[in-house]
Amino acid sequence: MNDVFLKALPVLQKLTTAGFEAYFVGGSVRDYLLNRPISDVDIATSAFPEEVKDIFQSTYDTGIAHGTVTVRENKECYEVTTFRTEGTYEDFRRPSEVTFIRSLEEDLLRRDFTMNAIAMDENFKLHDPFSGQLAIQNKEIKAVGKASERFHEDALRMMRAVRFLSQLDFQLDKETETALANQIALLQHTSVERITVEWIKMMKGQAVKRAIGLLLKVEMETYLPGLKGEKSALTEFASWNWEKRTTETAVWLGLVIAVKPRNITAFLKAWKLPNKTIQLVNKAYEDALYMKETWLTEELYHAQEAVFLLVNEINYIRGQSDKEDELKKAYELLPIHSKKDLAITGADLLKWTGENAGPWVKETLDKVECQVLLGKINNEKNQIKRWLGYHEE
Repeated sequence: MNDVFLKALPVLQKLTTAGFEAYFVGGSVRDYLLNRPISDVDIATSAFPEEVKDIFQSTYDTGIAHGTVTVRENKECYEVTTFRTEGTYEDFRRPSEVTFIRSLEEDLLRRDFTMNAIAMDENFKLHDPFSGQLAIQNKEIKAVGKASERFHEDALRMMRAVRFLSQLDFQLDKETETALANQIALLQHTSVERITVEWIKMMKGQAVKRAIGLLLKVEMETYLPGLKGEKSALTEFASWNWEKRTTETAVWLGLVIAVKPRNITAFLKAWKLPNKTIQLVNKAYEDALYMKETWLTEELYHAQEAVFLLVNEINYIRGQSDKEDELKKAYELLPIHSKKDLAITGADLLKWTGENAGPWVKETLDKVECQVLLGKINNEKNQIKRWLGYHEE
């Protein structure tokens, strides 16, 4: 049995000893059955939140309104959630009300896909009322109950379906795909932040091309930031070798290369990305657009490592050879990596000349920077002073 489950087992045992049901549920059980890495576990129980808090010495009310209490056990924290049913979904995301219940099957009924609706008890016995194991065996993404109801409850589940297709290399069952196509407009009610998280997870999957193919088939791009009417761009984007090596920033750089928005900053801001990511993509865009492969000394220096490595990454994804090691070595061999590395400062120039500060200081430092970078003079104070025509100290 996986060590993650064994470590969390005392939480289940304390709940069952107290007379309640408790199970591992959701993605951890699915990934266990698929022999995929498991980072953490979710626990569901028939104990109500206050009952959970009575059982464990250290607890935190992280989501108690929805039945979730975080418990601390053996120096680890685990989210323990009470079995529940949910009322109508008024905003296609949040239920109007949550009712705590004692039934595992009713709790599993509210989950998105059958492969995620499998529970495992403290004896590692599986409870699978909706045939999730069969879906996994058939490599099928199948909604629990009626797919149209599951998507109407939480529209993000439509994008999760595409993401799971990419991650697991599964396919959607017919009913689920039909509901996805028919209700795709509901995605407009989902927050951009949640969409962005799913997009990145999809892009890191093993079946990205198939996932984007489905995305385009159901016209999901119409409801994604800046992608309405960009089918041809996304088709090109999907054709690249994303399985080779993909960082999040490369995904965004690749997307702007494919779409070529008039305003890159506005396009990326629409996805609610951090300013640091937006700035880096902007810096790398021109070189990446034209698949720059050969870098002069000055170009490496002014681009800086984050930029030229990002350009190399997207070039590699689009079919060029990987030159990461070569570029890193060339960069390391540069005599300086920023103006701060120069052996002189503006204060030295003022001292040597006795002149007042002014634009000339920056201009002089720029000239010195260029000469040192090109190896015309060594980055040594007295040599720079001689080159400038001043007497040595």
